[in-house]
Amino acid sequence: MNIPILPLGVPSDFEKYFYNREKELKKLKNHLNALNEDVAEQILITGYRGVGKTFLLKKLLNELPDNILVAYIDISRAYGNQKGNLKEELIMHYLLDSMNQALKDSSGTLKNIHNTVNTFLSKITLKQYDFKEAGNILGIAVPEGHDDYEKLSKFVMEFPQKVVESSDNIQGFVIVIDEFQLIGELENPTSFFWLIRSYTQNQDNVSYIFTGSVSKTSEIIQMINGQNGAFGGRMIQVNIDPFSKGEVKGYLKEKVKEIKFTEDGFNRFYECTRGIPAYINSFCNTMSSGEIYNNEKVKETFSEKMDQITVMWIQIWGTLSPTEREIVISIVDNGPQKWSKLLKTVNISRNTLAKYLDILKNKGIIIFNDSEGYKIEEKMLEAWLKHKKKVNGYYPP
Repeated sequence: MNIPILPLGVPSDFEKYFYNREKELKKLKNHLNALNEDVAEQILITGYRGVGKTFLLKKLLNELPDNILVAYIDISRAYGNQKGNLKEELIMHYLLDSMNQALKDSSGTLKNIHNTVNTFLSKITLKQYDFKEAGNILGIAVPEGHDDYEKLSKFVMEFPQKVVESSDNIQGFVIVIDEFQLIGELENPTSFFWLIRSYTQNQDNVSYIFTGSVSKTSEIIQMINGQNGAFGGRMIQVNIDPFSKGEVKGYLKEKVKEIKFTEDGFNRFYECTRGIPAYINSFCNTMSSGEIYNNEKVKETFSEKMDQITVMWIQIWGTLSPTEREIVISIVDNGPQKWSKLLKTVNISRNTLAKYLDILKNKGIIIFNDSEGYKIEEKMLEAWLKHKKKVNGYYPP
């Protein structure tokens, strides 16, 4: 009997694989439905990488009523396209393009707006902003020169509310900024968050959803929604938790009933995956229907199929700079370290270490606490690195 292949990303048929997030889905829908009452709430969604945030968001956005427009951008794509050199202008370009794409199937005034902005988007390059005609349609003050980020950002930030006001059939605009923690790579991320905040507080029909693979206590969370952050704790903060043991049992029974565990085998499986759906799926895809997975069999499979199970982290490891890898390897080798010890175990200057520690925290790879210092936040990454060192005698290049 063949075991169904479980998705490692968000499949086109995501309804088939959606499981047990109804409570979170209902809560988020209630907040967004407030747009129909001219109440715009801003939302922050956090959780481990692979826990299912994007999956949940795709279902949420797919089920919103037709009178609410949706724009979605993934900061990691912008970050990757620029080889880590993220700029505010690029994010604004992505935002405007995504918001404008939400209008492409419209008619009347909205279709005219889409066509006009689309024309200028096809011409725009960084530092070349000319939206005069689009501005005339929407009544927004727009850039006239070739080096005016302030006017570009004003145009983009005012765009969604003006779109709603221009149509009797549209009541709200939802803008999703996924992997938002990478905004921390900007030269001044605090100013960027404050920019968005300065517009949202005067917009009744625009809701932003920031979502990222970070812990709910990370510094970037404090920057955007801490007491002294841009939104000052006013954002609705939702943390997506891994599945409990009971939820994992239910998920496996529903999606891959062909896989059989002994009790100790299931406990080991849960310990390996920690209830994170991406790991559950990738691990299940290495299993066979003709086996009974006890504790030892799960350990053996985990070791033999490590590269398949940790494929997500293998890809991310390949994107890290040599400096980032050196820091991660030092922590894997020596365990959690305070600043002074870490500085001695890496061949990096103080300023460079500080810079790249911030980058790794923003990427959800390391975390800091007062008692232990800096440590690897993602245990699956740490397990894979240790495994490769044990098998090959060296860490992956």
